[in-house]
Amino acid sequence: MRKNIVVLLLDTLRASDAYNRNVMPNLNYLARNATSYRRAISPATWTAPSHASLFTDTKASGIPGVSRNFLSTGTSIDPWMVRTQFLNSNDETITKRLSPYGYYSVLFSNNPFLTSFTNLAVGFDKVYDVWLESNVKYNKRLVDRLSFILNGGAATRDKIYDASNVIAKVLPRPVLDKIYLDLRARLNERVAKADGTFRLDRGATDTNNALANYLEYNYNYKPHFMFMNFMEAHENYPVSKRKNMVQDKWLYLSGIEELSDDVSNELHAAYLRRLRYLDTKIKDSISVLKKHGMLDNATVIITSDHGQLFGEHGLLYHSLAPYDNLVNVPLVSVNYESGKLVRIKDTVDRPVSMGSLHKAILDLASGKEEYLNGNLRSTNRIISEHVGISEGWDGKLLRYLKGRSDSAAAIYKAKMRCNIRATAVYSGNMKLMHYFGSRKDELYDIASDPEERNNIVNERRSSALSLARSGSALNAGS
Repeated sequence: MRKNIVVLLLDTLRASDAYNRNVMPNLNYLARNATSYRRAISPATWTAPSHASLFTDTKASGIPGVSRNFLSTGTSIDPWMVRTQFLNSNDETITKRLSPYGYYSVLFSNNPFLTSFTNLAVGFDKVYDVWLESNVKYNKRLVDRLSFILNGGAATRDKIYDASNVIAKVLPRPVLDKIYLDLRARLNERVAKADGTFRLDRGATDTNNALANYLEYNYNYKPHFMFMNFMEAHENYPVSKRKNMVQDKWLYLSGIEELSDDVSNELHAAYLRRLRYLDTKIKDSISVLKKHGMLDNATVIITSDHGQLFGEHGLLYHSLAPYDNLVNVPLVSVNYESGKLVRIKDTVDRPVSMGSLHKAILDLASGKEEYLNGNLRSTNRIISEHVGISEGWDGKLLRYLKGRSDSAAAIYKAKMRCNIRATAVYSGNMKLMHYFGSRKDELYDIASDPEERNNIVNERRSSALSLARSGSALNAGS
């Protein structure tokens, strides 16, 4: 009898907070009784490359759809990238490889990147775009007003950019600067309200309802691979309304707004409120699966695609350089037999590659492995890649305005500074951040310096060289 394999992917969840019992007690209860990988390293720094890498067993830099320079391509992508295709339809995905073993694959997605529109859902037999229905129900009128940008595609945005260029030439610099910042703030606020990003729930309840409905009425008694993406940990966050806090990361990274400790702490505190809520919803997901018999013989994998930064290294959120709070994610493998938790109680403290999860799942499906282990512990060199920023849809607009608006110029400069290639290479306690010549490399002893404060690359050149060579070999691979 084939195992049911269920992946609960908690988007934007970093390990340092996930493994805090006071924040996520339900997840930690499962982790204590399962196999818990404390040093799981994500293959990339944002959603699309991480998912594409997991689904295809390919490094992010080797996937054309996710390794493009989105900032330079400007209007060739959609603002929310729901129509940008990250994989090809003929790519050999994990769902296609599971099919010969008799698996039926179902995707429940709260993420507009993770959908049939973007081809990240290639190979799934059934796709539930929960994000589409959940977001619209919060504020349908506002969604309709914003959707013209998506529906009009590149042609509509080109008209907007051309009009902006004309206006920019006649308005005084201070006036244009004020208008640009005001419009940017309004757009961010309206987009956030349109998709409910300031709420505690970003689709988790709807996802669990859709799961229950599917299992009640559409279940076909085949072994299942279920992939559920939850977005509660993603920005924007439910901060105090009294503080009217800006949540546009580029205003902070450009220096327009100060990324103070108060700002970082407030955003992190709101993030933790989301995690506490998400933890209850994951418990509900497990209950739904158990009620409908999906846990009679199953492995439930709880993990994330990337983490999040809250002021560490002067950075905010993700799609940035692969520091640990951004790429160290939780990975918990929970096994069930006859609906009951199998208490393995195995904690793995050494770094493991999330890139190996693809093969480990196939080993489970084929019966080669009884529990999730296999390839996860077999890699001595582990990498995570930053292939460039994801927020590049306004590149053309910024190039229009940067000569006339100080704020646009600062944001464009910040995006260019972050839009670089970087690879983190792990071996044992050592971690190299390799920037391919765009800036000085960084070397850290994670055991003695977990916050990555002391760059020892000058003192340990031989270690850095060894890691760089192994990283280059890994990057050249498939």
